[in-house]
Amino acid sequence: MEMMSELLSPMLRVILILVICGFIPFTAASFFMVVIPQKEREFKKSITEMGISTSRTIRDSYSVSRYIIPVLFAFLIFFGFITAFTVAAGSREFMDNVFLSGPFYGENNQAVMNQSFSVLAWAFAGGFLYAAYNIIRRLRALDLAPGVYYSAGVRILLASAVALIFSFFAGEESVANPNGVNQLLTFKSSLPIISFLAGIFPQRILNYMLERFRDFFANESVTEKSLALYNIEGISIYHKERLEEIGIDNAQNLATASLTQLIAETPYDARQLLDWIGQAKLICYVKDDIHRLRAVGIRSVFDLLKGNKDRIVLRELADAVGLDTPILEVVHGQVVNDRGITALYNFQENKNSPARDIIATRAVEEDDSFEDSKIIKPRG
Repeated sequence: MEMMSELLSPMLRVILILVICGFIPFTAASFFMVVIPQKEREFKKSITEMGISTSRTIRDSYSVSRYIIPVLFAFLIFFGFITAFTVAAGSREFMDNVFLSGPFYGENNQAVMNQSFSVLAWAFAGGFLYAAYNIIRRLRALDLAPGVYYSAGVRILLASAVALIFSFFAGEESVANPNGVNQLLTFKSSLPIISFLAGIFPQRILNYMLERFRDFFANESVTEKSLALYNIEGISIYHKERLEEIGIDNAQNLATASLTQLIAETPYDARQLLDWIGQAKLICYVKDDIHRLRAVGIRSVFDLLKGNKDRIVLRELADAVGLDTPILEVVHGQVVNDRGITALYNFQENKNSPARDIIATRAVEEDDSFEDSKIIKPRG
């Protein structure tokens, strides 16, 4: 502790606080100054390609007012932790408190409190580095949503709690210098590593704990498993977490989501989103039978619209995969008569047309030129 106090001069502490805390508002400002205009151009091009007419704009989803509270939340969390660490680094002893002492509160055990302070510092370091990496990555992907700042602050709190649990589990024995007990020494020396990893993967540690005690929790129903986003081809764990940020937790949510909202609020291309939505709609119809239909090339509702499939073709498909023929006919009829699905199918065809891509690019360029002419007027 004394060495840390010598290393952290007052000037260095101020610089450390400014750099770590200033990172949050700096990235938010960069997003609005640099990224939003580029995202707006891509959004206009995408909806023009598909022939969609909408009054929605990127700034409807990414307004400054939506970022104030999340940015302030993350800033206060970072400021509170880094200030506490830099100030406490100049102290040789801590006052007995329930947060650092845990189950040893009242015993004024400095060794336990020093250990708790150490694991909190390492957990914060891991949480901050991961949060910084995630924010920068999302910034480069034109996808810095307000929820990213909430996640950054919550990650620090969650990582700190997990690290303290490990520290209290070690207890006094890990700091009492046991003679010849190598396992305890090894565990103590591993605490900083465990705490750092807790800052990077707090949710995975919690999931592991839930898995260990899964018998105490209710099992998922068959319907919930069949509607899981993992049943959609092309959706990874990262895609799943990103969609959950905007309230899409399963295939039914994705099947009924607004296409323009998804294009505006996620970093994914319209082709990819249309494919996911088409798969989600078919999953809502056939549930677990989706795997059978994929075996014959029916991945989404759009595949049922292709080729003008009659009753003979549907019967052959049903026989090939072992599916009840009337069920497939009913699903096909509902899909064909669904105007929303037909509209999405036409959007997909337009999106895949090279000619539409050229037209959309020219339209966006002309629109940008028109906007510039309204700002910079010629003299004369």
